[in-house]
Amino acid sequence: MAKRQLSRWWKAIFPAILLVGVFSVIAGGYSKTGSDAPRSDILVIDLPSKPGGDTMPAVEFLHGAHTERVPADKRCSSCHLSKEGRYVFKYMRIEDGASETDMDMYHENCTGCHEETAATGEPAGPVTGECRSCHKTEDPQASAWVPIAFDKSLHYRHTSSRTIQPQSPEDTANCSACHHDYDKATQKTVYARGEEGSCRYCHRETRTQTATAIRTASHDACVNCHQDLVSQNQKGGPVECAGCHSPAAQEAIETVTPVPRMKRNQPEFALLASWVTDTTADAKLAAKQMNPVPFKHAVHEAANEMCRSCHHETLKKCGDCHTETGLPDGGKVQLGQAMHKGDSTRSCIGCHNTEQKEKNCAGCHASMPVKPFVEENCSLCHRVDRSALGPWPMDRAARAQVAANAFREHPGRPVGIDDEKIPDKVVIDGLTDVYEGVHFPHRQIFRAIEQRIADNRMAGHFHDQQTTLCMGCHHHSPPSLQPPKCASCHGEAFRHAQDGRPGLVGAYHGQCISCHQEMGIKEPAATDCNKCHKPKAAG
Repeated sequence: MAKRQLSRWWKAIFPAILLVGVFSVIAGGYSKTGSDAPRSDILVIDLPSKPGGDTMPAVEFLHGAHTERVPADKRCSSCHLSKEGRYVFKYMRIEDGASETDMDMYHENCTGCHEETAATGEPAGPVTGECRSCHKTEDPQASAWVPIAFDKSLHYRHTSSRTIQPQSPEDTANCSACHHDYDKATQKTVYARGEEGSCRYCHRETRTQTATAIRTASHDACVNCHQDLVSQNQKGGPVECAGCHSPAAQEAIETVTPVPRMKRNQPEFALLASWVTDTTADAKLAAKQMNPVPFKHAVHEAANEMCRSCHHETLKKCGDCHTETGLPDGGKVQLGQAMHKGDSTRSCIGCHNTEQKEKNCAGCHASMPVKPFVEENCSLCHRVDRSALGPWPMDRAARAQVAANAFREHPGRPVGIDDEKIPDKVVIDGLTDVYEGVHFPHRQIFRAIEQRIADNRMAGHFHDQQTTLCMGCHHHSPPSLQPPKCASCHGEAFRHAQDGRPGLVGAYHGQCISCHQEMGIKEPAATDCNKCHKPKAAG
């Protein structure tokens, strides 16, 4: 009796064990290619649930693992339908249907393909009835997917490509091949010459009433174009997920240096002051405004990877959305707030603060107390005198000329200091009871810092006075080529009881060691005291 029960149990469990073994092989050979290494081809199939119905976990679909099993000439057409000569990257449909209909379509086609493949003796995926083989919550595949930045280099490679054709034969550039605007009157996309902007200005993360999501738009445009070129035996871009979204593939993308300036009729020089275009402005109104800021557009283009680094919503002027009082289109953020927001990389101040963290700048800036915004020197940027303006309203050419003149008068290069004005060596002997005085190579250090920022345009602009670099160490003394001694402010105590100033020893060590650490200077090490301080001879 016991043997018959055991036999019935074994007959029941053996197929299950066999299935587990078979699908372990299939999972290794078909889905995860025998490795748990992170992948960049993971898609998630998660249809909207039917109201009141039961739901199953989303399906983790490895796109690359499936396309590898399909003949090269059918890799797209096996799963995607065409409309007007272009693939629609939805599975086996042109438009989304009801959840129940789409679910049946997935089940019939996916399991049908698996069953056909299995019938040939090849490893295949789950079939009908094996729901949890796809709909599972445990052991998710690690993702290596990273977004791809369509930076200046990649953009130039597309605009300069001879294989990409513009919409009209008379177009000398191929901008119209990709860029378009939505015409509300005709409800169609049209090309607007000179109005080209980032795809993300219309195509957001999720679909809107007038535009598809950026992911859908990118795949529809980019993958279809790449596929067309490949089918014509021409050099085209990737058509697989990993070709764009794997770290290794992105590292291998050819980078163009230097990138020629993008052509979109943008000014080289601009004047940042919205009030100079105000038709009601006059001398009385101008007297109540901040002086304009001269802006060199070409320099900022070169320093950023894409226009969206600053122009985050549209390529309009900042003042069109961010006005003095704030408009709904600009999120009710006023112009002054937009330009001076310290924690935003899209504001002038925020971007400059970020640049100060670069190691050649951080040596000084990291240890300098951060000034409240109200204590900043506004005239460093707002430096165009009102006498150079007018008549109002100023047109674009007039504003550009005023800005260009301001840069000629103030080229943004550090003013050199003659050697004789910089002490060669300074002896720091505040620890004479234990150590000999430190012979600090003052001029050598100054010249080294000067050299580190020699090619930095921003540093050149803001360090154009003789004493500016001196203030990196002599941070609270009046600007001078003969600043007071450190001991004038830092006493013997380690920390001043009233205002938190470090004592002299703490000030020296904090300044020198933090500078070395921020700038990546390994010698002398912070723990190698005798490198700077020679012990006094005994007796």
